[in-house]
This record gives sequence, C-alpha cells and structure tokens, in this order.
Amino acid sequence: MDDADRAGIDQERLEKAFLTKRTETQPSRPSAKQCIECGVDIPEKRRQFMPGVQLCVECKTLSESKR
Repeated sequence: MDDADRAGIDQERLEKAFLTKRTETQPSRPSAKQCIECGVDIPEKRRQFMPGVQLCVECKTLSESKR
C-alpha cells in the first residue's frame, strides 16, 4: 500500500465520520436544491455533507467573510 492508497482510505474515513456526525444532528429545514442568494444549483454532494444547507459555497464564503 502506498501513500496515495493511505490518503484515499483516510479520506473515506473522514467522510464517513463527517456524514455520521451530520446525520446525528437533524437540520431545521431540508437542504435547498438552489442557493437562496444567487440561485445557482447546490451540488448533491454538498447537500449530503451539509443537511439543511441553503447557500452555495461561494455565497456561504461571502457571508462568513462579512461577519
């Protein structure tokens, strides 16, 4: 097993742990299929990782930078 294999395995473990943690906390609303700010489609993978997500990555980054 080389470094790339180990990195892939580590990534899979992190994703599973993250998904498990996310599913333990129920979102207050369902994930939006489109960003409520700009209307761009929110990818399925983001909606899986972030249950209840309402913003695309760009709008979320922008809103956090304004805080």
